[in-house]
Amino acid sequence: MTLTLRRAVVFAILAGLLVPGMFISYLTLQRQEDSLIKRLSEDHNRITEILVLGMQEPLWNLSPDTGAPLMASVMSDERIVRVIVQDATLGTFLEKNSPERRQGKLKTLSQSVTKQGNVIGKVTVEMDDGTALASIHQYQRYYSLTAVIQLLASLGFILLILQKRVLNPLQRLMAESIRLARRDLSTPFEWKRQDEIGKLGQSLEITRQSLHSLFGELESKNKELEADIQQRKQIEHALRSSEDRYRRLVESTNVVPWEANPAEWRFTYVGPQAETLLGYPLHIWYSEGFLTSYLHQDDRHLAYKLFTETQDKDNTIEFECRMLGVDGKAVWVMLVATAIPDETGERHLQGYLIDISVRKSTEIELNHYRNHLEELVEQRTKALAAANKELEAFSYSVSHDLRAPLRSVDGFSQVLLEDYADKLDDAGRQYLGRIRRATQNMSNLIDDLLNLSKLTRSEVNTQPVNLSEMAGDILQELKQTDAERGVNIVIMPNLVTDADPKLVRVAMQNLLANAWKFTAKSNAAEIKFGATHIDGQNAFYVSDNGAGFDMAYADKLFGAFQRLHSPQEFEGNGVGLAIVQRIINRHGGRVWAKGSLGQGATFYFTLPRQMERPMGQ
Repeated sequence: MTLTLRRAVVFAILAGLLVPGMFISYLTLQRQEDSLIKRLSEDHNRITEILVLGMQEPLWNLSPDTGAPLMASVMSDERIVRVIVQDATLGTFLEKNSPERRQGKLKTLSQSVTKQGNVIGKVTVEMDDGTALASIHQYQRYYSLTAVIQLLASLGFILLILQKRVLNPLQRLMAESIRLARRDLSTPFEWKRQDEIGKLGQSLEITRQSLHSLFGELESKNKELEADIQQRKQIEHALRSSEDRYRRLVESTNVVPWEANPAEWRFTYVGPQAETLLGYPLHIWYSEGFLTSYLHQDDRHLAYKLFTETQDKDNTIEFECRMLGVDGKAVWVMLVATAIPDETGERHLQGYLIDISVRKSTEIELNHYRNHLEELVEQRTKALAAANKELEAFSYSVSHDLRAPLRSVDGFSQVLLEDYADKLDDAGRQYLGRIRRATQNMSNLIDDLLNLSKLTRSEVNTQPVNLSEMAGDILQELKQTDAERGVNIVIMPNLVTDADPKLVRVAMQNLLANAWKFTAKSNAAEIKFGATHIDGQNAFYVSDNGAGFDMAYADKLFGAFQRLHSPQEFEGNGVGLAIVQRIINRHGGRVWAKGSLGQGATFYFTLPRQMERPMGQ
């Protein structure tokens, strides 16, 4: 389909205004909505975290009145529909509900409240996004209406100017061209405009006058003239096309071409993009000594070297420097220059200026961030050292200050049992026995706590370790402590890995001791140690057919003092698996468990530093 110039221009303007406007409007509105949703989510998380922190003491002390002010403060936010605080044992602790606030989607977020390593409750916050989304939707409708009105107004204004300044003059120019083509040379072409179309109309008038005065002479040479005119039009078209291509090529890039006279320290040519680069009009760039005035004083030695020293022909040099913009700020540019001699042998310079401000700004920010990161690492290192000293002091206090009272209680209890047994009845002797067992259990807990804290500070010195031999030695020691038990032991031979032998022995001791303990009530007890492939990685395991555990509580296995069986069923303090996890983590591995009640359990662990050896060799 062939379009007229008017329709083509209208279509181009519509496409140029409508498509980018719709795209930008969509991105802007979508970004606003995404930002609002993100902000709502962040507010939701922050309010929930504040409640979790604020409800620790009320839940711990079972004091709802102390938590009520915080609940009222949270409910003052109109977006909060409902807040529930639940005690881990008693159920609902505090609750506030305003169902009339619900207008849109309801988002629910729950977090557990912990204190001293125990989960004492849960906080649930329900937030409504209706009010916020309604405001953003109202803004989106207003924004869309404004964009449409602006688009229509811009289109009308552009079409008005286009009709008046371009299309109407073109129609008149076309009519005069037709008259010229029909040899109607009696009426002059009057053009008072000074723009391109006016100059073209004036050229037509000059042509008309020339043709009118010379028509008689040229009539006899019509064929020759036609050939000359055709050739001239072709040359002019080629020249105009070449000039247009060069101008578009030069002016459509951010690279600023230039030529300079070294003797006068001034530019003889600068691309029009230079006005955008520094903000100065072009005539300022052509002033003598421009570089000495607008080049940063710390970088002027680079220009002195370029303008004063001799340079080999066609040898391009480049350097980074700062130029001062119209606002006084420094603009980083890459200056590329080549020396070109003219016909007389005098040296001239030509090259390019490239704006590198963004890259230099990024480099400066990266250097600042790198320096800040080094300071932050140093601060964190000092803080870690201080924390380690505090931990060592705490360990010393636990080891010396807590053990002495326990030894006294245990010792005096033993003296009472030995020296005053005849003066105590059976209940008194039983109570003293329970006191001694409790103090001994507390002493064991202190030992486990100290061992657990030492694991975070001990260094990992890896070397080849035969886990099969280590498992055999540990199980042999367990047999000697309980020789009457009959346990079927299966150990995969020659399982060698790279690990710290002392630390990994502690882990193996805890895993195998647990297997030995929890198979005590099994009729045909069996303990296995071996290795398998899981997700493309070697994993070691210790399995048994003992008491097992409920997988619903598997996440509690590796927490300190977490027990899934009562002390009456199986003795222990719940620290062994926490020690195992610390040791495996120090080696860069992971540990997990699978099991079921009454069907036994299997504990897997990986050691990424293990040597490349085939399984079982």
